[in-house]
Amino acid sequence: MKLLHKILLATDFSQSANEAMKRSIHLAKIFKSEILILHVIPSMEMSKLNKELIEKGVQAEIKKIYDKIRSEGIKVTDIGIKVGVPFIRIISEADKHNANVIVMGNADMQRERTTADPLGITAAKVLHKSSKPVWIVNSENNTVIENILCPVDFSGPSERALNNAIHLARRMDAELHILHAVPAMSDFYLNFLGNSGEKMAAKIENHQEQLNKFLDQFDFHNVNYHTIVKPGKVHRIILESAKKLSADLIIMGTSGESSNAKILMGNNTEHVIRELPCSIVTVKSEGVIQPMIDYQISDLQSHFDLANEFLSNGMPKEALEQFNYCINLDPLFTPAWEGMAKCYERLGYMESAEEHWEKAKTIQDRLWQQTVQADIRSRHDLYNGKK
Repeated sequence: MKLLHKILLATDFSQSANEAMKRSIHLAKIFKSEILILHVIPSMEMSKLNKELIEKGVQAEIKKIYDKIRSEGIKVTDIGIKVGVPFIRIISEADKHNANVIVMGNADMQRERTTADPLGITAAKVLHKSSKPVWIVNSENNTVIENILCPVDFSGPSERALNNAIHLARRMDAELHILHAVPAMSDFYLNFLGNSGEKMAAKIENHQEQLNKFLDQFDFHNVNYHTIVKPGKVHRIILESAKKLSADLIIMGTSGESSNAKILMGNNTEHVIRELPCSIVTVKSEGVIQPMIDYQISDLQSHFDLANEFLSNGMPKEALEQFNYCINLDPLFTPAWEGMAKCYERLGYMESAEEHWEKAKTIQDRLWQQTVQADIRSRHDLYNGKK
């Protein structure tokens, strides 16, 4: 079972693309992923000879990346040189090859980044248009990720983002900071309210309670996490928190493609991207982490091992399904009943957990009695035989 099966590395051979390659290698080592290398030559009029020379040069550069990744012991595939509009081809190739995530540098050959606009044209368009998660690597960040910031607003997209942030924090042994920004009223409106300070404090307390309830649905097993609730303009709170925490990665949920392609709690993703304080992952309809299971397996032990792997990775619902499959194969397989009990405990269903613990104990006692009885019978038969 793999949690991150394929990484699409979109490269233009720039310095920021080199950093994206390093990030892809780091991820692939952690998750035992395959890296797919892609370069898109922008559509342009050229002679056949020029095209051949350009493609030959590009292929030589791709081979360098291919050899580097392969030397790290990682499975790598060169999916070929493509010609067309870069962001369109990158998105289509990610869909075609069913990549889990697109990894790119934060600048491109069409326009290098500037302080005012730190994101390259291609990276920005892929980020906005792709339904798959996009990981934009800030070339100023370290490869090792120690602090992950995940803003949430209790929506479906932020739920997916947090689920991915938890998995990445667990596997990278990173500290996870869950941020909820409370939109504050402007000073103009606050002037009309009596005890505005108390009212804001009560509002923050209410949002903290909502956050706690929201977090109850997640499994934070083996994850070091903290929560932050602060009032203010959402994008400003995100940027300030990223700076204060020295965040290495921001994971944000965004809505699917829309007419303006800038929706997350308003236009906050767009504001954060403009300043790009660190690397960022945007999660839309698909998650970075998607378990890939070999459904050809049929033996009980393989499903049991898979269930335990799911459980150790903080995925009790998926583990529950596999433990249940084991019980269907062998209703007397006590470890699977115990595994289901652990899953229900993780999910907060304590009554169901207790029922499954009792079931496991009952089966274990019954099997023990049968073993003792069989042993007594065998001894009795031997004794009679000797007589």
